[in-house]
Amino acid sequence: MDNTQEDIIYKGQTYHLTWIKTDSLDNYSPITQVYGVCFDNEGNILIARSSESAQWQIPGGTPEENETIEQTLKRELLEEVDIEVKDIKVLGVQKVEVPNEPDKTHHQVRCICTIKKLLPQTIDPANSKVWERKLVPAHEVTKYIKWGKTGESIFADAIKMHTSV
Repeated sequence: MDNTQEDIIYKGQTYHLTWIKTDSLDNYSPITQVYGVCFDNEGNILIARSSESAQWQIPGGTPEENETIEQTLKRELLEEVDIEVKDIKVLGVQKVEVPNEPDKTHHQVRCICTIKKLLPQTIDPANSKVWERKLVPAHEVTKYIKWGKTGESIFADAIKMHTSV
């Protein structure tokens, strides 16, 4: 399958994004972010937003020193949206390149997982806020999260992988 690519402008900076569906992270470094497409037992996807943002997203964050992808995702999901998950699988990586600055190239991992338990919500230690969380039908996720062509590919691949399990 061809990798989906697009250029975006974020905070005044142009970035070139490439979605790469893969279950092996051996060739992708550095990894700066880990995000989870979290499904409930009915096939809905958990989306979230901070009280500081009107934009919905999937939860995730930055790996801490020596953390695995799974450890990062589990920690971030507890901190941000207060959920426990199981069956974590790597979906792929989003390669992020800054034109004319190859030393700034990095990778963001996307995983799928199943929500094991929704916990009472608590304050996120990173920003002292409580995240709003919402379960939406998988086929409607791109109505809430507008990540362009690469985002559409990520969610299509996540839904396909989830339904094939």
